[in-house]
Amino acid sequence: MMRLLSFNLNAYGERHGPWSARRPLVAAMLAEQRPDLVALQAVARDPAIESGRDQAAQLAGDVGGYDVVYRPAARDADGREQGLALLSRVPALAVRVQPLSRRGDDDPHDRVLLHGLYPAPGGPLHVVCAHLSWVDEQARDNVDELLAYLAALAGPTLVLGDFNQTPGSDALARLVRGGLVDAWSALRPDAPGHTFYEAGALARRIDYLLLDRRLAPRLRGVSLVLDGPGERRASDHAGVLALLAMPDERADVAPSTRQGFRQRSAR
Repeated sequence: MMRLLSFNLNAYGERHGPWSARRPLVAAMLAEQRPDLVALQAVARDPAIESGRDQAAQLAGDVGGYDVVYRPAARDADGREQGLALLSRVPALAVRVQPLSRRGDDDPHDRVLLHGLYPAPGGPLHVVCAHLSWVDEQARDNVDELLAYLAALAGPTLVLGDFNQTPGSDALARLVRGGLVDAWSALRPDAPGHTFYEAGALARRIDYLLLDRRLAPRLRGVSLVLDGPGERRASDHAGVLALLAMPDERADVAPSTRQGFRQRSAR
């Protein structure tokens, strides 16, 4: 069984406490849940903090056993960054970053897709980490770009992340019409599954784990990962954990699959 976790780290934000207090909570979450693969959003890197190590690398050092892929989406003039990361028990076979477009300054953040190709039982697995816009028009643009990107991939695909959009939004409807299955809706349609804290309580579901239709039949469970009551929280988001059954046989990655990824990455 493969354990998959998506979690927004809230960068170095202090709404629920400084990173020095939140970091051990995230590390404890990873140690307890033992995910095989983690998609992290709002991952910060500051040259003045931890010798410039990004938050994902810090957590991997705390917990142990994870390979880290971090890529910035935006960088300030002073060198501070915020981006996406993937933690995995096995190294990625290949990694690609796909920039997303931005409409004006309503959403001031540059955004990207972080795409990792991972070995898995039965064949390679595409994992795309996304942190989409809260601005509806830009979210629609980015969803169209995401769907176009996914259409060019060969093989089973997961999309994990903070989409900043509720289940009833046009953005989510477009993703579902595009062939993706929302893990929470598939297994827990009667539960709200709220993932974002407002006024001290979980109030909206904006974090998702989506599977293509080849993987959806393998979905065995989905749940929220919480820190507990009170203001002592790891982030302003809850994590989303899914269980995915994998084939018993272990297949090597076909050279043609790796080559196709490299050719796409070179564009």
